Amino acid sequence: MTSRRPLYSNRELGGSGSPTRNVLSRSPRPDSYRENMNADEDENEFDESNNEPTNEEGVETDSNEDDSMDQSCGNPSIQHNQTHPQTAQAIRSRIAQGTGAQRPRETSLQRRPETKPLATAPLANLKMKSFSPSQLMKYSIIIILPLIAYSQYYKSEPQVKTCTFEKLKQRAPSQSTDVWKALRCNIEDMLNKKSKSPNVYLFLYTNESNESEMQKLVNDIALETSKCFNEKPLVKMSLKDFETQTGDDYGFPIEQYKKKIRDGNVFLIVDLNDIPPNAARALHTICDTYSPIAPDVVIFLTLRTHLTTNAGTPVQLAHHTLHELWKELPNNELDALITRVTDQVLLLQS
Repeated sequence: MTSRRPLYSNRELGGSGSPTRNVLSRSPRPDSYRENMNADEDENEFDESNNEPTNEEGVETDSNEDDSMDQSCGNPSIQHNQTHPQTAQAIRSRIAQGTGAQRPRETSLQRRPETKPLATAPLANLKMKSFSPSQLMKYSIIIILPLIAYSQYYKSEPQVKTCTFEKLKQRAPSQSTDVWKALRCNIEDMLNKKSKSPNVYLFLYTNESNESEMQKLVNDIALETSKCFNEKPLVKMSLKDFETQTGDDYGFPIEQYKKKIRDGNVFLIVDLNDIPPNAARALHTICDTYSPIAPDVVIFLTLRTHLTTNAGTPVQLAHHTLHELWKELPNNELDALITRVTDQVLLLQS
């Protein structure tokens, strides 16, 4: 059986002889406070410890009990002076220097286990995946075929051709925007293969207009249009091309037209007012848009009228003027001829 420790031992009552001193030694005051304790009190403790019988078992039991009490309080920084008497002087000197004996730090937290990096296989052990020739061929086809299709798509896509007449619009600001719009839209449709039928334009101007200026403007429009057709030359048909060998023969102008169509796609036929009625019958074939001699053709005609613009629309003015010019022709031929010639009528302003 272990002897029960007395409530107050002689050592604890030494010095001042009061149990409160032991409480002060246990209090969690800083070391600086203990450093400032009375030196005489330490000397008395030293003297009393020399006269006190030593019981190593009891001392060890007291130390263990004190340590267990300290640990249960959760304050490991509190230390008890249970040092051997011979080392008291050394302890006091270390305390004076601020290097007193300290209990090893106790930590309640469990240290996290160190993580080890994943083992990497040496590069020498890596094996490249090999492909069979059939697999390589399959992957090559998968990659190359889309590239070929992509390149062929953009290679075969035709470029959009334009014919805007921007310079002429600046030189002739008095002309209606409808004139330029009709020219641009229909000619661009032909250039981009959206329309295969010929374009027939009849430029109408009044006697009040300057004829030379109107003829020059029409000539410039025809030249600009021919540039849109790969810079092919402008083809003109004059009054000589409409002279007939006999009074009733109108095949000669058609033959002339077929010969000249090899030179270009844009025709300019001026002054319908001067073409005789019998020779004018050839225009029914030349201006045919349903069964044309050549599909990709633009034909420009000019007509001067004595009527004013207040007499009707441009188409009505053209119909009335042509009826007066070719009234010698039978009505069934005349109406069909006028319809072919007036497919698109553009009124020019002076």
